[in-house]
Amino acid sequence: MAEVKRQPKVPGDVKCMFCDGTGKHQDETCIVCDGKGTVYVVDSTRKCQWCKGRGYLMPKIPCTTCGGTGYTRPVNKQRLF
Repeated sequence: MAEVKRQPKVPGDVKCMFCDGTGKHQDETCIVCDGKGTVYVVDSTRKCQWCKGRGYLMPKIPCTTCGGTGYTRPVNKQRLF
């Protein structure tokens, strides 16, 4: 049986894709990054498979899989929404 090689997870800060790094979403503080424009995620090398890195599936609603980051989930949070 072939051995499966997994890429190591690389935690790090990434640009918040829900607000596009501005910290504001529709003239209000971004609910994903709390207005910082960046989010610390579990793996900064992998984009979200569900929203394809956009941060949302439907406009105005953050992706429930990645929490709106566009990458993997934020560190220390299982689910945002």
